Amino acid sequence: MTTTLFDNVPLKDMDPSALTMAIFADIRNIPSIDNAKVSSAISAAAYLHLHQTRANRKDLPRTSYIEHPLRNTVRVLRWGVASEAILTGIILHDTVEDCLTRILGAFVPGDWSGLNETAQRELAYGWIAGEFGQESSDLVRSLTNPVTEVEHLTKAQKRENYAVGVAAKIRGNAGAFIGKFTDFMDNAGGLHHNAVGGNEQMISHLIAKYHPLVAIFQTELNTNKDAIRALVSAAGYADIELKLSVLGRRLGALAGLYGTAA
Repeated sequence: MTTTLFDNVPLKDMDPSALTMAIFADIRNIPSIDNAKVSSAISAAAYLHLHQTRANRKDLPRTSYIEHPLRNTVRVLRWGVASEAILTGIILHDTVEDCLTRILGAFVPGDWSGLNETAQRELAYGWIAGEFGQESSDLVRSLTNPVTEVEHLTKAQKRENYAVGVAAKIRGNAGAFIGKFTDFMDNAGGLHHNAVGGNEQMISHLIAKYHPLVAIFQTELNTNKDAIRALVSAAGYADIELKLSVLGRRLGALAGLYGTAA
């Protein structure tokens, strides 16, 4: 891959414009990727996540939500991913869960107001398949939390369901593993920065949610190694192994400090 201005810039230091430029700098020399499709995915995601924000490290101000999927995308490009479907799926990975009404209003004609959320999501997945391909849509589906069908679950039950769902969706699916692991890195990778006074309850809950995923990712990495390695470079695979090991130790240390959330 050709060296670009952004290759050595830490992802945490890049704003949406820098992340977007890094994506296009990386994909311009990958013949299998249609730059126009990636551009359309970024435009759609930016529009759909408009005005949404995301909590930042420590006491830093909240940032535009679009940074999250763009950062996930640059991360997998640095791992050597050269699949258009994986890239567009990662760019759009939170849109069905977080922007469903906006997708339907902008891209799905007709009256869908009488449908339940599950049926509305199917329309959204259909739109993604039509615009970006079935593989991209399937990846978004695998990275989307299911509609909650049982009310009044405890936080512990929700966390258990989340872990079971992640394991099921990445099992034997290398693309889903890549998409979910970069998401995991972005969501859990900075928890140690927020381990400060006043955040104990939140950190305890998030550690209890994310720490069990380390073993799930490790098991899948061991079991489906060849398929995962086929999607990334040798250096990228080594970085995934390293990041999983480092994050596992960090979350384990935090779990020892904060205990298990109720």
